[in-house]
Amino acid sequence: MSHVHTFVYDGFIALPVAMVALVAWAARSWRFALAMVGWMLVAAALSLSGTLGRFSSIPPPMALFLVIGLIATVAVGVSPWAVRLVALPLATLIAAQTFRILVEVLIHESSTIGLAPRQMTWQGYNFDIVTGITALALAPFARAAPMSLVVAWNCLGLTLLLWVVGIAAVSFPTPIQLLRPDSTWLTLFPYVWLPSVLVTAALLGHVVIFRKLSAMRRSASQMT
Repeated sequence: MSHVHTFVYDGFIALPVAMVALVAWAARSWRFALAMVGWMLVAAALSLSGTLGRFSSIPPPMALFLVIGLIATVAVGVSPWAVRLVALPLATLIAAQTFRILVEVLIHESSTIGLAPRQMTWQGYNFDIVTGITALALAPFARAAPMSLVVAWNCLGLTLLLWVVGIAAVSFPTPIQLLRPDSTWLTLFPYVWLPSVLVTAALLGHVVIFRKLSAMRRSASQMT
C-alpha cells in the first residue's frame, strides 16, 4: 500500500474518531456519546456487510442511510442533548468547522489514487473547503462580527455541505445518476464515516450555531 493510500485510510479513521470524541466531550453527555459511537458502529457494520453497496434495491440502502443520518442529526441538534454545545462560545463553534479543510484534503488525496471521483473534490464541484477556510478567518472576530455576517456564513456553509451531499447522491449508480465516475467508495469502510460521521458533525455544527445565534438574539432583546 502506498503512502497516500495509508494516509487516506488512516485519515478517514482518525478524523471521525477525533470528531466524535470532541463532540462527546463538549456535550458532557454519556448518552450522547453512546449514541454517536453506536451510530459509527452501525455505519461500519452496514458497510462491512456489503448492505450499503446494494444499489439495485429501490430505494438504495445507502440513500436511506444518508437521509436517516441527516434527519437524526437535525433532531439531535434541536434537542436538549445539544444544550451544552449551544453554551459554547460562538468563536469555538465557528472554529470547529475548520475540520472541513482536513476533510477536503482527504477527499482530494482519495481522488489522486482513483478512490474518490473527481467531481467530489475541489477540482470538481465540491467547494466545501471554502467553509473551513472562512471559519478560520471568522472565528477570531466572532464576538465583534455583525450577527448578520455570522448568519450569512452559517447559511453558506450549510448550503455548501448539502451541495456536496447532493453531488455524492447523483454520483451513485442509480436510475437518477447524473455524474460519473461512481461514488460507491462511500459505501466502503472506513470511507463510510465521511457521510455518516464527518458530514453529520458539520451539519450538527450548523444547527447548533443557528441555536446559538437565536439565543444571543433573545438575550440582546431582553437587555434592551
